[in-house]
This record gives sequence, C-alpha cells and structure tokens, in this order.
Amino acid sequence: MTLVFRFLTRARRCVSVLALLPVAVSADVYKCLDQKAKVFYQDRPCRELTPARLPPGLSRLAPSDNRPHFLWKAVSAKGTVYLMGALPYGASDMYPLPESITDALAESDVLIVGADVQALPQAELLSIAANLGVYSDHSGLRDHIKAAAWERVLKLSKALGIAEETLLTWKPWMASLSLMNLAAKQAGYTQEFGIDKAFVKDAQMQKPVLQLDSAEEQVKMLDGLSGLEQEQFLLKSLDEIEDGYFKSMIEAWTNGDASSIELMVRRRFDSFPAAHKLFTDRSAAMAEKIGTLAADGRTYFAVLEAGRLVGEHGLLHLMESKGFKISQR
Repeated sequence: MTLVFRFLTRARRCVSVLALLPVAVSADVYKCLDQKAKVFYQDRPCRELTPARLPPGLSRLAPSDNRPHFLWKAVSAKGTVYLMGALPYGASDMYPLPESITDALAESDVLIVGADVQALPQAELLSIAANLGVYSDHSGLRDHIKAAAWERVLKLSKALGIAEETLLTWKPWMASLSLMNLAAKQAGYTQEFGIDKAFVKDAQMQKPVLQLDSAEEQVKMLDGLSGLEQEQFLLKSLDEIEDGYFKSMIEAWTNGDASSIELMVRRRFDSFPAAHKLFTDRSAAMAEKIGTLAADGRTYFAVLEAGRLVGEHGLLHLMESKGFKISQR
C-alpha cells in the first residue's frame, strides 16, 4: 500500500508540473477598491466594498496607451492573423490588458492556442507523468547529472521547499520544469495569471478555440533528449532562475520589447544547442499550419509562446516569408 501511495503521489506531482506547458485554463480576476477607493486587481474575491467580477484580462475598462505591445498583425491576400506572445507566468498587476489587444481579439473569428495539457483525461496525464517524468529503474537524478550540477539543484530545491526524496525521482527535464514553476511562485508570478489563460474559456468570448500543438508531443520531445541534452536543459533553467528571468521576461513583454526576448532566446540556444533544432522545426510546422488556416478567410488570433515569435526562425519572420505583411500593434 505504501508503494502504491508513493507512486500516485509522485505521478500527481508530475501532473502539476506538466501544467507548465501551455494550457487552456483561465483564472478569475476581481476589480477591487482599497480603503482610499483606489482600484486594484487580484485573483481572490474582494473583502472590502463591492467586488466587480471581471473576465481575466478582458475588461473594457483597460486604459489605452501608445506603447507597442507584444502583438502583431499579419495580413496577406489569403487572410489575417494576429500573433500574440504568451507567458506561462504572470501577476495580477498585468491586467486588465490594453485595449488594442482586446479589440484585436474581439474582431477575430477563431482563437489559436498551444498545447492544452488539461484537455487530456486525468488517467492519461497520470500515465504520461509516471512513465516519462520519473525514473523507474531505481536510479535517481543524482546518478544522471554531474556532481556540480546536482549540488546546484539540491541547493535550489531546499530553498524552494522540495524534499530530496522527491527531487531524486525526477528526470532532468522534469526537475527543470518543477524548479522553474516553484521559483516563479516564489518570485510572485503564477501560472494562473499566464497570458494565454486570459484568453481561453472565457464566458464572454464565444469563439471556437483551435489547439495548434500537442502536450504529449512536447513531453515526448523533452523525454527524447539525450542525457547530456537534458542536463543542459536543467542547467539553463538554473541559470535563468538565478538571473531573474521571470521579471526580465515580463518587463520585456509589457513593453512590447521583441529584441530583449529574442536575446533571451538566443542565450538559451547558446547554452542548450539541442533547443535550436527543436525550436526551429516546431516553429516551421506552426507557421505552415497558421498559413493554411488563414486561407479560409476568417481572422485568427494566435496566442503562442512569446519566444517563438521573435528572431530569424520565429513565427513573425516565417509568416513574412509566406507573403504576410507584419505590423506591431
């Protein structure tokens, strides 16, 4: 019984980590007033005065501004596609989103998102997590990475409250996702306020949603990396956590700063060469799918990983090469 309990516990932990991949889940956002009648937003019902429940990020009260946003319009004779960069983490002060973003969404016919892990049956998620995310040969994470890497992982995991026993069961790619998730929470950013989640399953949208990528494919892709590549992936995550990655990424996204996010992507490629091929192959496939969809005459709004939009192999460049005229909104 004890072994079964431990197995299910580990599997459920892995399921929560798999939620780091792009998912279609929205969080409630509440518009509240403090004691001085100043408006603020939070993910819990207001305790003071009268709360006004809002759709996540879609409030029409969002102030307009002239700053560029992490949103582009791609237009060709075939059709129109809005391309918006998504962040897996966020904070309540990122909402409501700018009017230019909500207007673009309102005029679109179809929403395109990345992988939806939670769309999979719970039993299937447990199976993926148990079979791919943890070791089944009685070895541990410490046996598969260098001693120096293990010491870094162990130090960070203790700071984040992860038990060594749990840490040992994870493969390097699973440990990477877990550590990034917990470090983001510690820094004040959560998945519940991720950008993609503000657009999906909202009661006021009434739009069809297309899933462009497969969660299973993403997980299998990570698990298919060699031992060295998985260690590089893990070490890159440690570097990003130590360098304040979350704050830098959100600041760049808020300012529509594609150059800064492109630089972050390039740095990842430099320290994790395998990411380049995986990244470029998937981006090319996505661009092909989006171009085909746009040919039906409908307007599409695609919310995809921010880093996937920028750079020489990013979706913006790829869509431009297919004849789309690109403009930042």
